[in-house]
Order: sequence, then structure tokens, then C-alpha cells
Amino acid sequence: MSQINLKVQSLNKHYGEKAALTNVSLNAYAGEVIAVLGKNGAGKTTLIHSILGMHDYEAQHLEVLGTQLNSQHRPLTIRQRVGVMMQLGTLNANLTVAEQLDLFCSYYPSGATPEVLLREFDLTGIAKQRFGKLSGGQRQQVLFAISVAGNPDLLFLDEPTVGMDVEARHLLWEQINKRRQHGCALVLTTHYIEEAERLADRVAVLRDGQIIAQGSVNEVIANHGSLESAYLHLIREPAHA
Repeated sequence: MSQINLKVQSLNKHYGEKAALTNVSLNAYAGEVIAVLGKNGAGKTTLIHSILGMHDYEAQHLEVLGTQLNSQHRPLTIRQRVGVMMQLGTLNANLTVAEQLDLFCSYYPSGATPEVLLREFDLTGIAKQRFGKLSGGQRQQVLFAISVAGNPDLLFLDEPTVGMDVEARHLLWEQINKRRQHGCALVLTTHYIEEAERLADRVAVLRDGQIIAQGSVNEVIANHGSLESAYLHLIREPAHA
């Protein structure tokens, strides 16, 4: 069995009286991609925020890279091994792409260099452009490059390919597979079912803050013929069926 880089047991999150996440449990193993699927408002981003300690939560057990975490505090030694690309992420609009990468790479003494990221993510041609002048897809490429600046062992990707053209999307997929091959555990949220089916080793389906199905892609597909058919069936079936 591969090393567990993320272990979540019975995580709960409330906004006042409203339950946003209820008894959510999942693992992310070294060298695998787990795709978390669900409609808007299902709790995908809230789950990532909880794991990252960005707001209060309750959990029976939360372990990141072998360290049990009991509060919002995240030790620097853990934070430097975790990469994050959040949906709607943004940066200083006036810095160029090269300046952004130089800044974030400086945070990681043993991380990647700006030159390597510019080359690997096909950003050389826009290196001197200011972030605020980039297209939505180009911004996503830069944000993804920044998320791996520290060569993370655990990487969260929240809707990473939104706004990307086909070529950029395939380049990002190649980078995801490269990270997986180097032993990184990746947690991916996406509305592109084809993307999940192509990349994921395992899938977790969230509905109304609860995981209603979890397993390998083949296990979740079962008799449905495709992940899209299985997903649509799962999110539409009665809650107490």
C-alpha cells in the first residue's frame, strides 16, 4: 500500500446552523490523483479550505504528510510541502509573470527555479507580461506553475483548467501526471468529467456536503458505462434511496 499523504476522518464544517460538510472522510496516497466531484455548492472548495486550516472545522482525525493537525495552525514544515491552486486565485496585477515566479520560488529554498517553471509551463513567451494583462487561461497556467514552486508532496487543484484552451489544458494534464510519477498526492476538483476520468485514480462524489460515493474510477462507474453517467445518476438519486 502506498504512503498516505492526506488522511481525513469524519470532518464536519458548519456555517451557523447550516451544515456545509458532514462526516467527510477520504485519503490521498502518494503517487495518485483523487478527483472530488460535485455540483456548485456541494462543498468541494470548503473541504479544501478546511484541510488547509483556512477556517474552523471539526474532525475526528486530520493528518497531512504524517503530521496530525488539530487546529487551524499549520507548521511551516508542512506548509512548504503543500501546494495549492485555488479556483478564482489571483496575484498582484502589476508584476510580470517572471517576477511572480521569482517571488514565489524565493519562498522555497529547495524548490523549483523560475527558469524551470517558465520552460515547463510554456510561459517563456509571456514572461514579461503583467499578470493583470493575461487572459483567463494564461492566468491559470501561471497559478498552476506557482502551486508547484516548492515541489510539493501534496497538491490541491481547485478547478485548475477553467478558461484554458485545449493545448494549455493538455499541458497542465501532462504536468499533473509528472507530479504523480514523482510521488506527489493530488486532490483535484473539476466540473470536467472527462478530465476526472482521464486523470484520476480514485473519485469521491460530494452532494450537499456528504460523500455519497468513493472508490476507483472503475468502481464508481460500475454498471453505468462512463463516469459521466455514474456521476449524473449519483447526484440525481433521492437522498435516502
